[in-house]
Amino acid sequence: MPSRRLTKSIVESLPAGDTDVVYWDTVLPGFGVRVKPNATRSYVVQYRNRQTGRSRRKTIGRHGPLMTFSLAKQIAKGLLSDVVRGKDPVAEGKAYKEAPTVADLADQYLSNHAIPKKRRKSVTNDEAALRRFILPKLGSRKVAEITGRDIQQLHTSLRKTPYLANRTLALLSTMFELSVRWGYRSNNPAKGIAKFHEEKRDRWLSDDELERLLIALDEHPNQVAAKAIRLHLLTGARIGEVLSARW
Repeated sequence: MPSRRLTKSIVESLPAGDTDVVYWDTVLPGFGVRVKPNATRSYVVQYRNRQTGRSRRKTIGRHGPLMTFSLAKQIAKGLLSDVVRGKDPVAEGKAYKEAPTVADLADQYLSNHAIPKKRRKSVTNDEAALRRFILPKLGSRKVAEITGRDIQQLHTSLRKTPYLANRTLALLSTMFELSVRWGYRSNNPAKGIAKFHEEKRDRWLSDDELERLLIALDEHPNQVAAKAIRLHLLTGARIGEVLSARW
């Protein structure tokens, strides 16, 4: 492979051949520029893993306005310095690329935890929270890079619906607790985030719902229980008081 002192003007004047050619810098060993037959120029670094002795090559980026010669050389110095400290930029980059995202964690949470262990209604609620709130915000992010601030911001964005916000926070906490158990990260970023205060919720039956309930009570085989529910509806007494009432 040819070697020469690389500069911006030299990089831009290097001729293209019939095959890829890498020109190595004589000033910074391991730093070079690859010229393709179509004249595309890309900066690269090459090094040996200090533990295995294996030769590695990493592409820094294509030469152009966003990847200038000076920037590429600066990045190369950082990567080669990491190698001297025992790191392997190629292996680390591959590990990061293959690391699970929050969307991957959600799939595993549903298939390995929620569906086998929770009631169907709870699973449906989890799926809705994931689809509506969690995945649009965090789905493409890596599990290992999610911070407590990310979780806090998502929780705060749902402050107008405290109940949904708190259920979503609880779901995230469970998911990230499992991610620790599965070796994706070392801590749970949802831990310690305070929940919103929830007002007591009252739910009243509509006329249609009440009519259907009365029909169901008339048809129920256990009329003792049915009569208890009718008395409960008429008086508003607690169900325990109804069941323990005496003539």
